[in-house]
Amino acid sequence: MIRPAALLALAALLAIPAAASGQTSSTILPGYWEYRSRVSFGISSTSVENRCVKEADIEKFFSGPSNRHYKCTYPTRRVGNGKAEFDGICVDKRGRKAFVTASGTYSPKAFALNAKIKTSIIGINLTPTGSIEARWLKSDCPPPPPKKPKQG
Repeated sequence: MIRPAALLALAALLAIPAAASGQTSSTILPGYWEYRSRVSFGISSTSVENRCVKEADIEKFFSGPSNRHYKCTYPTRRVGNGKAEFDGICVDKRGRKAFVTASGTYSPKAFALNAKIKTSIIGINLTPTGSIEARWLKSDCPPPPPKKPKQG
């Protein structure tokens, strides 16, 4: 089953500018960010997560919402002057499709993205919506937690 919540929650984590060139005002800043994701599908669900956005990650932002569970393509992609719009299709590993429309605004220390998804599961049309708001917290990220030893 295509999980609309997963699409929207990870959209914020991977949605970042192609025109990125460091800390200019035309893109978001690398550093430690707080993401607030909200998905509405009859019942609303909200989550908050902090993420480290590295300089190398910024390129992904304006490629369009995507994640590791879905391959997404965005034939319509308009980005510039603090605004972003995407219109495309995401396909999961089983070939199931979800049509995604997303738009929002961005600045060096904040971004907001609203998305609508159209999909069908066992012949039932579904149209969940979601939003992501993120704010820059600081330039340096906390060290990653130590890796847990494998148990075997």
